[in-house]
Amino acid sequence: MTSLPKGAPMPARPEPLPRSQPEPQPESLPAFESLDRLATVEMRPPTSPSGIVGPFYDLARGDGPPLTYRIAAALLARRGTPTLIVTGLVDTVRFPHGEIDGPIGSLALARCLSLLGSEVTVAIDQEARTPVQAILEQAGLASSVRVHVASFADADAARGFADGFDTVVAVEKLGRNSLGGRHLIWGTPVDVGDPFADEYVLAATERGALTVAVGDNGNEIGFGAIASAAAPLTPPGVRVDGGFFAATAVDHLLPASVSNLGCYAVAAALAILADDADLALPGATVRRWTELGLAAGLRSGGVDDPAFQGDDGVPLRYVAAHAELLAGVVHQALLDRPRIEALRESVGRVPA
Repeated sequence: MTSLPKGAPMPARPEPLPRSQPEPQPESLPAFESLDRLATVEMRPPTSPSGIVGPFYDLARGDGPPLTYRIAAALLARRGTPTLIVTGLVDTVRFPHGEIDGPIGSLALARCLSLLGSEVTVAIDQEARTPVQAILEQAGLASSVRVHVASFADADAARGFADGFDTVVAVEKLGRNSLGGRHLIWGTPVDVGDPFADEYVLAATERGALTVAVGDNGNEIGFGAIASAAAPLTPPGVRVDGGFFAATAVDHLLPASVSNLGCYAVAAALAILADDADLALPGATVRRWTELGLAAGLRSGGVDDPAFQGDDGVPLRYVAAHAELLAGVVHQALLDRPRIEALRESVGRVPA
């Protein structure tokens, strides 16, 4: 180190370099930012495409507030009105009685909205009726949530059914691509299950009803709004006539690491905005419902083992832990009473 000569003036400090970014600011909706982050945390097995949920999320969110906040506020604005939740993925070989991802999260949302005063109907495939009904009964929801088995003869009949609802939510529901095809994650065509599920959402959109979707890979209803921009995220080696991504768009899309986990995050957001911690599902409840569904015949995606205990290839202990973290965010958020009161006043003034 070189010393300055005795008596020499100290050199002037250099001017700071121009900032290339604005000063960081605290998040305005920190609890909902946390819920969004948890919804998109990937814990995928190597048999599933990874590194895609974050980019999906960025495309869906744009410059607006957190997605869980937007969705919860929109749902609360329609509380007390008829709501349809359409879910279920069936495949003759992999999911003969349905996939576990979709129904459990749908029932979590149905429970929330029912407690908030809405009349909720869950539309499922015939193959999944028995396991879904078993969970409803064990969860004490059989008297408050109606199950409808989709069996429409044509698109007009499906649209007529959807006309009775002010809100339509699609959860992990395969959607048609630009040529009308439905397929699994690696491009395998699917010709079983409800072929008119898109019609519920399309009819609702035409009427100005609220439409929401939760999906995790892009081949589900709701990804239509980001399908073009998301095309580079098509799973490697997959080629599908009409494109990989589903073509039907919704008002609010939440891309999640697992669709059920996304639903638990939306339930947590509803709990915060409604100031009711009981709307969030604790980990123990998620574990119990998932175990019930698996025992009744639903299967996990993401793995080839039909006896796998988990959701989309994520072992059950981590699924339950994830739900418990979401409940923890709710608990801590509700301690801040001034912020909660301000949030409740702001509902109804959320950007579209």
